[in-house]
Amino acid sequence: MRTFVSDPELDSIVGAFEHVDRHLFRALLGDPEAHGDLAEIGVWYGQSAILIGDYVRDDETFTVIDLFGAPAADPSNQVENQDSYSGLTRSAFEANYLRFHDALPNVIQGFSQDIAKHARSGSHRFVHIDASHLFEHVEADLAASKQLLAKAGIIVFDDIRHEHTPGVAAAAWQAVGRGELIPFAISPHKLYTATGGVDRYSMLIREWQRGQESWQIEEQSINGHPVLRIFTDPPEGPKYSRAKRFVPEVAWPLFSWLRQRRDRVTAR
Repeated sequence: MRTFVSDPELDSIVGAFEHVDRHLFRALLGDPEAHGDLAEIGVWYGQSAILIGDYVRDDETFTVIDLFGAPAADPSNQVENQDSYSGLTRSAFEANYLRFHDALPNVIQGFSQDIAKHARSGSHRFVHIDASHLFEHVEADLAASKQLLAKAGIIVFDDIRHEHTPGVAAAAWQAVGRGELIPFAISPHKLYTATGGVDRYSMLIREWQRGQESWQIEEQSINGHPVLRIFTDPPEGPKYSRAKRFVPEVAWPLFSWLRQRRDRVTAR
């Protein structure tokens, strides 16, 4: 029987893949009527890639690309990588991925926009853009992603609403304004767009949301298209600590133990 990675298992991986987006990815990737390749641009330690890997079918290819610590193409991107992704290695990503899957995806170490050189054009049903936050790089990643997409493929942008990542929002919304992408959903962290088929994608999200007490949907209109805003109260259980991004992965167990000890002392 096929098994899928659980949220507690994903929580054991360094990353900031929020619970609401995990649910949305599963709803969209699990569509039985969708067929095509999958891709992720920027993988960090593999949280979202591991979940995407659950939905790769026998006739599909999953391609991921990341610098994995290699030098960036320009000084600004190099500074960004040192500040946000220091310590990331290809071996760390691959070890995490193989904890949950029998084989690796097509792993490319290189500049994110070069994914179009390594993955099939016009064949992808889902592309997740989660690499550089700099405007010029996001535009290049988007251009490469559009080459990969099938007729009704999905492009998901990460970090769409953070104040320190305005380049992502600028590139994504400009593409929406030009009519190149159709937005159909937005979460607190990601923008979900497509080149077609958005009525079905919205239906899949609404079907998932039915019966959910903690997850809510509000419909808005952007550039003439209905867009579902998905929001929720914080999930039960331990919250993700963004301080972990500054702690080497090997020290996470100690970090978690110290935090739990602090919480117990505070609760007395």
